[in-house]
Order: sequence, then C-alpha cells, then structure tokens
Amino acid sequence: MKELKNYFINLFDPQLLIILLFLVAMCIAITIIFSKKVPEFKQYKTNVYIYLFLTVLVYAVIAFLGYSRLFEGETLSEFIFYQICTLTLGVFHCYFYRLFFNKFKLEDDVFKELFFALLIVLYASVPFLLIYTFLNGMYYMPLMMGNFIVFFIPTLVNASFNHSLKIPPKIYTTWQFPENYKELVGVSDEEMRDLVVFTLMIKKEENDKDYTLYRAKGPTRIDFGRLFYNFVEDYNERFADAPIEIQNQDGFYNWVFFKQPKWYESTKYIDPKFTLYMNGIEENSYIICMRTLVSDTAMNSSDQETDFEYSKEKDNERVKTY
Repeated sequence: MKELKNYFINLFDPQLLIILLFLVAMCIAITIIFSKKVPEFKQYKTNVYIYLFLTVLVYAVIAFLGYSRLFEGETLSEFIFYQICTLTLGVFHCYFYRLFFNKFKLEDDVFKELFFALLIVLYASVPFLLIYTFLNGMYYMPLMMGNFIVFFIPTLVNASFNHSLKIPPKIYTTWQFPENYKELVGVSDEEMRDLVVFTLMIKKEENDKDYTLYRAKGPTRIDFGRLFYNFVEDYNERFADAPIEIQNQDGFYNWVFFKQPKWYESTKYIDPKFTLYMNGIEENSYIICMRTLVSDTAMNSSDQETDFEYSKEKDNERVKTY
C-alpha cells in the first residue's frame, strides 16, 4: 500500500504539473491552428480524432511495457526500447498519413505534414509522461521524452527521397569524332609541353561488359577531344585486328567523358572542347569514356522554333525611340 502511495505522490510533482499543463495547451493550440490551415481537415475530422485516440492508447501501452522487468535497472536499454517503438510508429504514421488522410489533399506540403506529425507527438507525449512519471518518478523523464524526436525521421526521409526524384538529371554535351579526324591527327612541337600520364577507361565495343584500361600520355595544353581521337587513331593503326569501335551503321558514336572521382568527390564531367588542364586532368587521373545515345529531341533542337531571336535592326529601332 505504501509503495502504491509513492507512485501517486509522483503525479503531484510541481514540475510534472507545469509540463503537463504546457503540453495540454500546446495540443489545443496546434489542433486549432492545423484545422484552420488545412481546408480538408473537416472532411477527415472523425478520422483524425480516432487516430489521436489510438495513438494515445498505443503510447500508454508502450510506457507500461518499458516498466517491465526486462529493463529493470537498465535505463539506457529502456530508452532504446522507446526509441525503437517510436521510430516504428513513425514509419507507420508516414504510411497512414497517406492511407487514411490522403495527405489532406496537400500534395507534397512537407511543412504541414511535419506539423501534423508534431500534433501526433504532442498528444502521444501526454499519456507517456503521466504513466512514466507515475511508475518511475521525474528523474529520467526529460531523457525518456527525447525518444519522440525519432518520430519525425521517417517523414523527413520520405520527403527527402521524393524531392530528390524531382531533381532533373544533368544534361551533358556529347562529343563525336570529326568526319575528317584522320586529317587532323597530329600535335605540334609547341603543344608538346607539360606532359601528364593518365588512364582512359573505354569499352572496345559498344556491347562489352567491362572497360579496358589504356595508359596514355598527353600535353595539358591540348583539347581533350583532340587528344582522344589522336589516341584512338594511333591505337587502331597499331592494333588493326582488335580496334576500338568508334562507329556503327548509323555513323560515328556520340561520346561523353567523366573523370573518375575519389570516394569523397562527386563525378566531374570532362568537356572535350577544353584542354586537359582546364578539365583538371592530372598525373594518374582516370577518365571514363562512354558511348551514349542522343535523343531525337536533342538531335533536332537546332531545327526547332525558338521563342526569341535577337535582331540587330529591331534593337537599333528600339534604341532610337528612347
């Protein structure tokens, strides 16, 4: 009986009453604000209240489970248990938010989704706070309440993933062998300065699975595209039986080049019109050379009608009017 009395004494801690009053006030305020900011709230009002009631019930059970003998004297293990439960419920919440509420027809409004998650956390924290304090007192309560932070992680991860899908892919300028590249082969003595040794990674044929590595040496002042067709022409002359494939029945392949990054770097595009130096090609760099397809839209982009075309005559007339 005395032990039960001590449990009830925990509930009359002034610190607990202040925190509880603050949480209840926040629950009311956030509910009102959310209902005003979300036009579709009335349509899902019943679902919201049922959802909140179930959340309160589930966290009441979780608080009791944490008091089991399994975690007796193991405060850290108990805290981890609460975190795992909250993270799991956060994952379910991320799914139910779309299943039961249809995201309140807010499309991808991450701010309001996080606001609703905050509303759930506030309501869930009330029974958790009361039951945990009733059973354990106030000493570890601030630490245990910190488990609610992980509730937001699934929502943030999902929002980050969805936004990453909306990032448009990079469009790289492709390069093609000049029709008369054999006539252009050669490097002047003046250009043959500051030589660097690097590795070209090329698939000999379009359908090859693996890249073949070729060690090459070239001056830093020469355009990469020019150096590339010099290398290919030289290699194909010396190994005519197993040349590097540069064209098919439709003509010369289009190529795109990348500098192989280190593990902490991002992939860097190499512009064939720029010199090795300007492309950052240094000693022992690795260059990935890829054949690529060019869409019909890109191929015909020069023939498409433009929204604006500069006219010198119109510009002169415009200046005269001022």
